[in-house]
Parts: sequence; C-alpha cells; structure tokens
Amino acid sequence: MKKSLITAALILCISQLALAQETFSVILDNTTNACRVVSTNNIPSTQGPTYKRLGEYATMDEANQALGSMMGSQCPK
Repeated sequence: MKKSLITAALILCISQLALAQETFSVILDNTTNACRVVSTNNIPSTQGPTYKRLGEYATMDEANQALGSMMGSQCPK
C-alpha cells in the first residue's frame, strides 16, 4: 500500500512539472505595430484584438531566432 502511494505521488509530481513548462510566443502589438517575445503565460489580456500571436516556441532562443526571421515580413522593421 505504501509503495502504491509513493508511486502515485511521484507520477503526479512528474505530470505537474510537464504541465508547468514555460513556452514563449512572438506577438505583434497592433497598437504600436511592433513585435516582441513574451512568455506564453504572460501574454497581455485585452478587450480588443490588440495582440496577434505569430508563433509559439519551446525556448526563448528559438523565439528570438524566429522573431529575427519575421522582421520585414510578418513584423514591421
């Protein structure tokens, strides 16, 4: 019984860690006409379509590389 409880607790902890993984998004702010990288958990909430998500990435480095490649096409210079 004790082994089962420990196993269940371990599985629960591992699944919580997987869900808490932070991702990053490139967003376009339509009011300032500028793109930026933000934590997906911290995308500003708005009442109108102020922000447009252009992509979601696993790491900050990937998001910054994507932002650099979007300059001039999806993101204004």
